[in-house]
Amino acid sequence: MKIVFDPDIPAQAHESLTEVIQESVPGKCACGCDEIYVSLQAPDRIDVKCYDCGTSFCELEVEVAQEVVEH
Repeated sequence: MKIVFDPDIPAQAHESLTEVIQESVPGKCACGCDEIYVSLQAPDRIDVKCYDCGTSFCELEVEVAQEVVEH
C-alpha cells in the first residue's frame, strides 16, 4: 500500500501516521486502488482516503503541539 501525504502534514509525523493507517485500513479500496492520500481537514483532524476515487477510509484526530516563541 502506497501512502501519499499532503504537503501540509509535517514530515516528522509521517512515520507514526503510516503505522496507524496500516493498522486501520484493511487493504485496497473497493475501486481496486492501493494508494492512500492523507490530508489535513482541520488543525486536529486528518482524512485518510483513496487516492483515485476519493472514498474516505477514516478520519483521525491528532494532538497538535503548540510551539511557544519568545521575543
